[in-house]
Amino acid sequence: MKRFLQRQVFSPLVDFSYIVMSLLFAGGFPRWYERLNAWHYRRQAQSYDQSVIELEGARYAQALEAGLQALSVQPQKILDVNTGTGFVAQKVQERFPGAQIVATDLSEAMLAQARARCPQIEFIRADTAKLPFESESFDLVTLHNGPPHFREMARVLRSGGQMLIAFTSGARVPRVLLRRWLTMAQHFGRVELGRAGDGLWVIVTKF
Repeated sequence: MKRFLQRQVFSPLVDFSYIVMSLLFAGGFPRWYERLNAWHYRRQAQSYDQSVIELEGARYAQALEAGLQALSVQPQKILDVNTGTGFVAQKVQERFPGAQIVATDLSEAMLAQARARCPQIEFIRADTAKLPFESESFDLVTLHNGPPHFREMARVLRSGGQMLIAFTSGARVPRVLLRRWLTMAQHFGRVELGRAGDGLWVIVTKF
């Protein structure tokens, strides 16, 4: 029952909320959200891999992995935002072992888990809407299961670079909302879209 609820109810609702938040808070998260985020993940960090990633099983990363395979860029510098416990940063490192990888998250508790998972990757606390990097610093920016801030992600991406955004249950988000969200993405580059089961991946190649 727990796995059924996670896959059929919680995961689609969470991905729905991420897309809504990216539309509502395009300029950055309000202070109350940062406090709520810190409180929530301080309680969930140590059990997150077991209670979410392992519970989802292979479907958790199927859209992410499909998106990584669809990339055309050969990145030397990669930024993974909203990295959580570092699961995605680790996947990206496996896909591009020679690249320099930096990863960010709002939650220090989640970053502590990420540093233990991947000590060779640099992890920094940062808001995705206010990234502490110079413009055009990265060849690839990745985000999995989080609210994307297209303007800031595009700012730190070089011309011709790509951003990959993937959601475990993104294909179940209402189409009317996805269309509005993708229209926003099109302001920053050429958009490719793909599905993997219930998952959804989007690649934006910066103009």
